[in-house]
Amino acid sequence: MKKTLYEFYNYFPFLKEVIKRDFKKKYYKSILGVAWSMLSPLLMMIVMTIVFSTLFNRTIPHYPIYLFTGNLIFAFVFEGATHCMGCIVGNAGLINKMNIPNYFFCISSIIQSFITLLLSFIPYFIVCVITGVPLNAYMLILPLDFALVFVFTLGLGMFLCAYATFLRDLNYLFQVIRRAWMYITPIFYPIDIVPEPFRFLWDLNPVYIYIKIARDLAIDATLPSEKMLIVGTCYSLLMLGLGIVTFKEKEDRFFLYL
Repeated sequence: MKKTLYEFYNYFPFLKEVIKRDFKKKYYKSILGVAWSMLSPLLMMIVMTIVFSTLFNRTIPHYPIYLFTGNLIFAFVFEGATHCMGCIVGNAGLINKMNIPNYFFCISSIIQSFITLLLSFIPYFIVCVITGVPLNAYMLILPLDFALVFVFTLGLGMFLCAYATFLRDLNYLFQVIRRAWMYITPIFYPIDIVPEPFRFLWDLNPVYIYIKIARDLAIDATLPSEKMLIVGTCYSLLMLGLGIVTFKEKEDRFFLYL
């Protein structure tokens, strides 16, 4: 543990340079640049609201924000994990030339997606004002939820990256899993339509837990239950632990596949 902390501290300037490089690379030759990170989720929210509002608008208060909240968190988790899967192969040149911690590239990939998430909350709050969702003091606790989502996504990304470096087709399989996961997460539909005997299966979904916490704070202006916070924290720590252990176990063989 001490060795890892010393390594992180020693190479931290390099991590900052990787983050800067990836940020510039992400928006290279982009006309809208950073603005697209705010416009993209906003446009997606508008389209999905038009499509699903006739079905659920009357049963879900503040449906545009309900949808916006779920879509932002879900997109961060899966886009972050997807980018992380290819970060070792994508940085093969640096890894083969320099003795650097490989997990830095995973951290940088997740941070890029996290920056997009944070930028997306600028139009999010604007939509809150336009649609009449009152800004409340509980929204100040949203960073806690973001921290839990970040830790969970980092662990998931490291876990997938460890295997995707060897199994290049894993990325295609993960896109199928992502699509299925989207439908079992109440992003655009209310949890009430799920029959009560099967609702516990939805409660096992970590992404739904993080979305529910954000909705409680932003829309309902209430504190999430202690149970939900404990479960969400456990999911984050367990996923991070699994990701680190798996990544460290596979790391010594990365160079054979680069």
